[in-house]
Amino acid sequence: MTYGAAGRETRRAKREGKPSRYALNLLSAILGAAALAAGGCAPASQRAAPEQTLVRGPQEVLAAHNAWADSIRHVWARADLMLDFPLGEGKRERHDVTGHLFLEKPSNLFVHGEVLGQDVFTLGASAERFWLWIKPNVNTVWTGQRGGPGEARLIISPSALAEALGVFRIDLEPDARADFVAYPEHYVLSVGRAVGGKRVLVRRIWFDSVSLRPMRVDLFDATGRRTLMAELLKYERVGAAEVCTVYRARFYGDEEVDLVLRLKGVRLDKKPNPRVFEYRPPPGAAEKDLDQPPETP
Repeated sequence: MTYGAAGRETRRAKREGKPSRYALNLLSAILGAAALAAGGCAPASQRAAPEQTLVRGPQEVLAAHNAWADSIRHVWARADLMLDFPLGEGKRERHDVTGHLFLEKPSNLFVHGEVLGQDVFTLGASAERFWLWIKPNVNTVWTGQRGGPGEARLIISPSALAEALGVFRIDLEPDARADFVAYPEHYVLSVGRAVGGKRVLVRRIWFDSVSLRPMRVDLFDATGRRTLMAELLKYERVGAAEVCTVYRARFYGDEEVDLVLRLKGVRLDKKPNPRVFEYRPPPGAAEKDLDQPPETP
């Protein structure tokens, strides 16, 4: 694993006889502290306390993230969802529903929405299978083998949504091509892989520079095309851990799907009922196996 941006910048700075960005950040912090110490233009009681920015390295950021992620084994939460998805022929439909989100690492995910106590939408995944059921207008369930070709064709990938939650470890492969860049308010980790002699982006994650919690997660397909952009907008303390409770995501494919997810009553000490992670086709729903080749017109 290499952190290309930091290494390239440092080497370039040495060749040019200039300080690197990280050296400049450190120098700026030292000069700022000295200026404040030598100030005296106003009494201490009238001066705002200086903000101190600690520049952390990639190993420290990832270690902190992984320790936090490992502390969360499952999530039980009520949820308010807004779904905006295509219907074809340029038409779209929006639904605002209430329901639940259940997560059990490493593979199980279940999200459902209901109106007047009746389910109208479910998205689920286990280690073996994924499924998406939409009742209004179509009453259809799309399903397939987890990790198979069909999951990439689903308008909302359960694997992508699980990653968007931000609570999984980030373990980089030894040959991963990773860049890590520090900004004043956040850090950005970009992870790629070599494809045909070129670097193709796999995912990019923004971390808050103070809390080191994920702020945004972008995922990309094998060609480097973005498949997901998810913003983690609000964190709340649940027991000893901070958990994001407001998400805004956009799934990219042939057409785009927007999702806003607000979690309430989050429990980290309550295991979801394992039955919710079992695939059971809703009665009367049409079933489409996405692992089968698409039908030709």
